Parts: sequence; structure tokens; C-alpha cells
Amino acid sequence: MLGIVERIYVKKNKPNKSYGFISAYDGESYWFNLRGLDELKVGDEVSFSGGFNEKGFVARYVKKVTEQD
Repeated sequence: MLGIVERIYVKKNKPNKSYGFISAYDGESYWFNLRGLDELKVGDEVSFSGGFNEKGFVARYVKKVTEQD
């Protein structure tokens, strides 16, 4: 699945609890944990595996899409 990073919330005192939201091309908004994804910025295109839990839509295996030359 593909989408655009729409928001990022960095918790400086608890960096492992930082998170963001992806606006997916399917029209839904997916929550993701920012752990290990420090290079992501708002507006980046990402690929991910979408899921659903008791809190809503969740993105797993988030990876920045890079342009191929």
C-alpha cells in the first residue's frame, strides 16, 4: 500500500513513543510508530502494510519510497 506522511509527533522525552499518520491512497488515515524511521518527514511518500486494530487503522513495515532513475 502507498501513502503520504501527513503528520509526525516526536516525543523528545520518550522517543520510542513518537508516532505519525499516513494519508493512504485508499482514502484512510493510518497510525504508525516512528521508532527506527527518524529520516521520515511530512510529505514523504511511503509504502506500508495496512492493518486494523481496536484503535483503528495501523501501518506496519513503513518504508520511504525512493525514486528510481
